[in-house]
Order: sequence, then structure tokens, then C-alpha cells
Amino acid sequence: CRTGSVSSGAIQPTWVPISSTIAHWRPLRFALDVYDSTWSSRLHHPTYSLGEMINIEASVSSNHPLPMKVFVDECVVSPSASPWLRYKVIADNG
Repeated sequence: CRTGSVSSGAIQPTWVPISSTIAHWRPLRFALDVYDSTWSSRLHHPTYSLGEMINIEASVSSNHPLPMKVFVDECVVSPSASPWLRYKVIADNG
């Protein structure tokens, strides 16, 4: 459920599952949401200045009964689709 200008691309898992461990194929739904400073309201069109704190929630959901965790290694933002103007929000494996 990406909203606003949080990202220009879909969030994709970076691992390759081992086929022998897969019992059933179930789709995973990844989301990246931005919240206000109190974490009480999701922001739909966030705007930030360089150096401001950003409250980001990354999540994954599926109909699988086991709980899952999301680990974010890197996250970048850009004011446009320009590949050369990017700012690291999360770096160095979180």
C-alpha cells in the first residue's frame, strides 16, 4: 500500500527462497508507509526537508499462519524519478 511519493518502485524481497523449504506458494504483500511524528496518523502526501526525521513503517502480510518480520537494508528517496539525485534514508543494513 504505497502512498504519496514515498517510493517510485515496488518493494521487492531481495532473497531467493530455497525450493526444498517451500511447502506452498503464497503471495507476500509488502508495504512502506510514512507516519507523523507521533506515529498516530499515516501521511498520504509527505514532504520533508533534508535532515528531518521520517517515521517509516515497512511491513509484509500474507495469509500464512506464521508471523513474519521485515528487515530493511537500504532505503533511498528522490524528489523525482531521476536516478542521480537520491538520498539515503536507511543505510548500512538498517
